[in-house]
Amino acid sequence: MVLIHVANLLLLGCYLVRDILLLRVAAVVASGCFIAYFMMLDVPNWEAAVWNVVYVVVNAVQIALLVRERMRGQLTPTEAALREWIFPWMPAHKFASLVRLATSSRFGPGDSSLVECGRPVVALWLVETGELEVLIDGRRVASCIPGDFVGEMAFIDRAAASATVRACVPSTLLVWDAKRLHEMLADEPEIQRGFHAALGTNMSQKLRRKAMQAISGSV
Repeated sequence: MVLIHVANLLLLGCYLVRDILLLRVAAVVASGCFIAYFMMLDVPNWEAAVWNVVYVVVNAVQIALLVRERMRGQLTPTEAALREWIFPWMPAHKFASLVRLATSSRFGPGDSSLVECGRPVVALWLVETGELEVLIDGRRVASCIPGDFVGEMAFIDRAAASATVRACVPSTLLVWDAKRLHEMLADEPEIQRGFHAALGTNMSQKLRRKAMQAISGSV
């Protein structure tokens, strides 16, 4: 009788853990306890035991896939620093998938604008180094500094850009294709939550910075 209680306690634990890998490990151990219990009955319950063997096999395959994903998700020191800086809410192995979807690009004052007012925005940028200026009717109204996203409003509502953004000093940015990023966020809830948290935090920082600039009279 002890095995059946252990198995059910493990299943209860599955409802409490948030890490999918731990959940599947607990499910495998619980199924193992159920198998032992059903086989030790005076009249073994073969049907129940076989079904639990199936559960063990399915979960074992999923555990192997998860372990492989997390091993591939090892971050370089630069990537780890970026995650800690901008995406601390996102699991490291999920951030690895996100950051490797992006490409790194350099822009300078003589280059074309990243975003043109009134035109569709097909990418989302994250400033790593340098500075960009935000222009409306040719007037500088804001700046984007390291840690800022560029094009996030258009990315969220899929509308045309409301301002022009261009580099005012040599700058390095991470670039995500908007369509591919939307697809990843739709398929990966953990990445979506962490990404939206980062966007929300940066929007708050920009508004606070804008308010301070208005007080000081600078842009």
